[in-house]
Amino acid sequence: MVPEKCRILTFLASALVMLSACNHSDLVGPAKLSNSPNIMLILADDMALSDVGAYGGEIDTPNLDRLATEGLLFTRFHSSAMCSPSRAMLLTGVDQHKNGYGTMGEYLDSSQVGQPGYEGFLNNQVVTLASVLGQSGFSTYMTGKWHLGSAALPSERGFDKTFILQQGAGSHFDATGYASAQSTVDYFRNGEAIELPDNFYSSDTYTAEMIQYIQEGLNLGKPFFGYLAYSAPHFPLHAPTELVEKYEERYMLGWDSIRKQRHDSLKRKGLINGEAIMAPRLARVPVWDDVSDDEKKYQARKMAVYAGMVDSLDQNVGKLVSFLKSVGEYDNTVFLFLSDNGPEANDFTTYPYVPAASDWIASTFDNSYENLGKKGSYIYYGERWAHVGAAAQSFHKTVVSQGGINVPLIISYGKGLPKNKVVREFSSIVDIAPTILDLVGVSHPGNEFLGRNVHTMDGRSMLPYLQGQQESIYPAGTGGGFELFGHNAFISGNWKILRLQEPYGDFSWGLYDLDKDPAELNNLAGQNPQKFRELVDLYSEYAANNGVIQVPEGWKMFENLGGPGQ
Repeated sequence: MVPEKCRILTFLASALVMLSACNHSDLVGPAKLSNSPNIMLILADDMALSDVGAYGGEIDTPNLDRLATEGLLFTRFHSSAMCSPSRAMLLTGVDQHKNGYGTMGEYLDSSQVGQPGYEGFLNNQVVTLASVLGQSGFSTYMTGKWHLGSAALPSERGFDKTFILQQGAGSHFDATGYASAQSTVDYFRNGEAIELPDNFYSSDTYTAEMIQYIQEGLNLGKPFFGYLAYSAPHFPLHAPTELVEKYEERYMLGWDSIRKQRHDSLKRKGLINGEAIMAPRLARVPVWDDVSDDEKKYQARKMAVYAGMVDSLDQNVGKLVSFLKSVGEYDNTVFLFLSDNGPEANDFTTYPYVPAASDWIASTFDNSYENLGKKGSYIYYGERWAHVGAAAQSFHKTVVSQGGINVPLIISYGKGLPKNKVVREFSSIVDIAPTILDLVGVSHPGNEFLGRNVHTMDGRSMLPYLQGQQESIYPAGTGGGFELFGHNAFISGNWKILRLQEPYGDFSWGLYDLDKDPAELNNLAGQNPQKFRELVDLYSEYAANNGVIQVPEGWKMFENLGGPGQ
């Protein structure tokens, strides 16, 4: 075939694709996006709300703090209680029980296997932000952790350029995995398997790749959607030695003192009620003063490694901001920073109840004090420090208490949003996608995209509220439901109902006023029976509308382990 005919056929094929998109969705064409802002969506992995300096933490996060000062700091933003369901909702605006992550694919109950919405990968009944924005004239880039299954990589779900970790955990220095059954993990660039460079450190490499993609796309004259999905500070904890040494002495104060400092700081900043009571110490966490001197030193270094990971992540956000300023794109970029769930409490070295992980770690890695945080170590910070991250809350990741789902959110865009404002309204991770689409003037395709049926979004755009056009994000009598591993919750305004499986609760509903009681200590169901019944009914409606399959009472997460990836 002669070159001219090739060019004509290529042009006709492209035109047919665009016509198909127009027939099946209400998309805004590239010509209408000349003034559209870029979107930079930054996700941390297992980072607690109080880890960020702007929220009262002692870790140095000046770049995130600056974004908060130049934008909006959310105190009542919620994710799922684990990463894959959160990531699936983040990219689609569709509830986890419909997008393929009704639960973690590794922890399916027999009643959930094969059921719609419980596929264990991002299913084909949803369309990603990248697909919608890509069809609307955006360049779309992703670097970092995918963990939405191997059935389709991000290069097949709307992203133009990608550099990703497929699985949910792994060394931050190389491709070492997370258990005997997954001793190595997989990295892909643009859908092709790759070997990691010798100088790999996850946060540095993900950021450098994102900057490179944006740089290469500048001459296209298109806005970009960047999704920078850090795997820090998820276990195994690894950080540059100089950052570990920076924090080690700081954490010799111990988890009791640091936790109280964070709680007090949240109060001073007005981010929680001044009369709020801190939740009791977790049952297995000893009093710091009762720990031996050698153990204090070891534990302080573990937390110092974690802090170093957060510090490094923040430094990389700073590199990205500096780059965008240098190319004149900073002022035209919306920044969104959030975490996928609360702090991780599991520690398969302290409590070796998953031999596939704990035995493998014991036989493979050097977790001596001198080697903590270095390549060849494999550690967690566990519930002893996780309950510090959840300073104002109860419990942690995997649980739909506030400690598991109340996470940081910072949104900064000087051209179109307020600055230095605290947002105390309830919001949820399903609200991010509709808010982004609203910000750039692109419509979701509804229930059909490029000829296939898809779910409409469950989330609400926060933009009308943020721009002062609405009094709240969620009107009275509405809110958001949460379910994972048989734990249940519903939040409406400042009210929350919560029902937790053992060992976190007795599986009976309680009603809590989150304004006064963010730690969910005072059950007000008996004092407010009408509000209690209203929220129970709202949860029942939520569960029915989203196809929630409730596991039996007494269900245990690790007894249903198909693979330890998180």
